[in-house]
Amino acid sequence: MDDEVEQVGGWGLGVGGRRGQVTIFIIVGIVMVVGILGAIYFMSSTEVDTSADLGPSVFIDKCIRDVVEESIDKMLFNGGEVVPSQTIWYQGAEWNYLCYQADFYQGCYNIHPMLEMQIEKEIVKDTQTKVQDCFDSMREDFENRGFDVGGGATIYSIDLLPGYVAINLRKKIDISRGGTAESFENFDSRVLSSIYDLVRVARDVVNSESQYCHFEYNGYMLLYPQYDIRRIDYSDSKIYSLTDRRSKEEFKFAVRSCAFAPGI
Repeated sequence: MDDEVEQVGGWGLGVGGRRGQVTIFIIVGIVMVVGILGAIYFMSSTEVDTSADLGPSVFIDKCIRDVVEESIDKMLFNGGEVVPSQTIWYQGAEWNYLCYQADFYQGCYNIHPMLEMQIEKEIVKDTQTKVQDCFDSMREDFENRGFDVGGGATIYSIDLLPGYVAINLRKKIDISRGGTAESFENFDSRVLSSIYDLVRVARDVVNSESQYCHFEYNGYMLLYPQYDIRRIDYSDSKIYSLTDRRSKEEFKFAVRSCAFAPGI
């Protein structure tokens, strides 16, 4: 006997069709449940590892590099200082002067002659509290798990080098529990960055501006095509943007050299 057919909205829906729909709904429900369980498992498996999970060296390395990377970004944006000291306001931001002359028709004075060393010291000053916070977090985590943790003095410095920033970090850490002990001391690391190279280019810009009141940036880019150099003349100043084409890092600063008096 043929299946009975129920007319709905002009369409015939047989018993077999209704069974097919129920099967589809069951399959969709199973897929949704599996998806939810998978999402829960994924979220639980991506929890942040603690220092005890990673080990002191790995945890400190990651923590310190994150801190230093953040500070490098500040140096690039603020013209080499945590807080810009002498600036011009342009397009919603302060641009730090690296070379400045208040008088007209005279070359500027390099007001940051040791820019590389200054940035190294600025990064240390900006990060030393957070570096100690990394060690404090590690200590707290191990002690919460029943370890005894002892530490010595922190010796910390930064070096800008071609292609990266060296993190020089020494601190004696002793971790013990149940008659076993382990010591750590060398926490040196590095962060990939073009800041050293961009500072070198900035130094060439400043030297030329102070001596000749001009920097031929188009010719410079022909010699060094890895850099993109932009200059905007604004309010008796020059706004410079130096970008490493490979890393995309940008160093920003201003120069006031041989400015022309208004109305002349």
